[in-house]
Amino acid sequence: MTQLLSRPIFRVQPTEPAPSRPLSLSCLIAVGWSAAVGLIGCVALAVGVWFAGGTGSFEGAIRAGVFSWLLGNGSGVVLGSTHVTAIPLGLTVLWGSLLYRGGRWAGTHSAIRGDLDVVASIAATALVYAGVGGVAATLAATDVAAAGPIRSWVAPGLLGFCCGGLGVLRGSGRGGRAFRQLPEIARASVLGGLAGALAMVGAASLLLTTSMVVHFSDIVSLSEGVGAGALGAAVLALIGAAVVPNAVLSAGAFIAGPGFMVGTGTTVAPGDISIGALPAFPLFGALPHGSETHWWHGLLLVVPVLAGGVAGIVSIRRHPVFGLDQAALRGCLAGMAGGVAFGLSTFLATGALGPGRMSDVGPYAAETLLVCTVAFLLGGGLAATGARWVEATAARRRGGAGAAGEEKPDVIPALDSD
Repeated sequence: MTQLLSRPIFRVQPTEPAPSRPLSLSCLIAVGWSAAVGLIGCVALAVGVWFAGGTGSFEGAIRAGVFSWLLGNGSGVVLGSTHVTAIPLGLTVLWGSLLYRGGRWAGTHSAIRGDLDVVASIAATALVYAGVGGVAATLAATDVAAAGPIRSWVAPGLLGFCCGGLGVLRGSGRGGRAFRQLPEIARASVLGGLAGALAMVGAASLLLTTSMVVHFSDIVSLSEGVGAGALGAAVLALIGAAVVPNAVLSAGAFIAGPGFMVGTGTTVAPGDISIGALPAFPLFGALPHGSETHWWHGLLLVVPVLAGGVAGIVSIRRHPVFGLDQAALRGCLAGMAGGVAFGLSTFLATGALGPGRMSDVGPYAAETLLVCTVAFLLGGGLAATGARWVEATAARRRGGAGAAGEEKPDVIPALDSD
């Protein structure tokens, strides 16, 4: 009985202590973790390929891993007289996601003194990650292979600032608070523009997937024609996966109309296809054959307008407005934001893959930016105006039906007893 009475009646849940680690220190830990995971992963993969292949040297394998990490961070590489400036965006997305997760962890598990502390920590994240890129490029450089001295510092710094800073803002809650303080029209434009850009990316991904399925036999033939064996096929598959986002953005440029190039003097667009001889890279097997264009290529030009329509509708759904003029303005701004976002992203997919013809590869970015901006703006304005007009018409009809029901009440007249 005494034991029963001595037990506590209420169970108090243990509370976690408040974070005491400074945000700047947490950001440094997150940057170190992100850089270490990326570098160790690339070096381990390169050493594994060297060990399985039995060619080259151990030091060369380590340098290859470091250069691949630098390429994913946006740094160009010079191999003798060959400049490789194209960015494998698949690796960029991977490194950016690591930075974002690290920054979010730092923002969530740190003591934050104020907004100035957040700004200083984001700046420290960018500077430290830029320093890691610069030091890695310096240590891996040889007389034959070297990374771009400026881009090795600037590109990782920008990636750390954008992705790591976004994670810090999300984890600390400052990002959502700052976004809510923006004017309503700005928030609607950002949300709608993001939806429109994602719709365009989805359409481009669908086109790329369809082309790969249709030309699957050509892709397999190119893979077998290289004759690199199982190890070489695995390396080609990894390289292909790393440049899939580049191919998606190129497919988006094809949908928009300007198209893309797979070498100097080549064009792949709905109205003009001129390719010529290409290296035996499996992903090139998904390109159209010959120079013949098809009737359905022209129908793809409607897709940017539809993507702009998605941006316009999302903008007025999340933040409704009254009046057709306000809906048109909000839809145009959201569409323009989405078109500019997608058009600017195509610049990331341009660059050089080697000497000669391969010095120009990627979308016609400037033309794609212009076309997408205009098409998205037009689609956003029309869709938002049309959606608001439909809502207003439906509301008037419901109001008219309600008024008619009030004028004619359902009353049963009394019958005369006579």
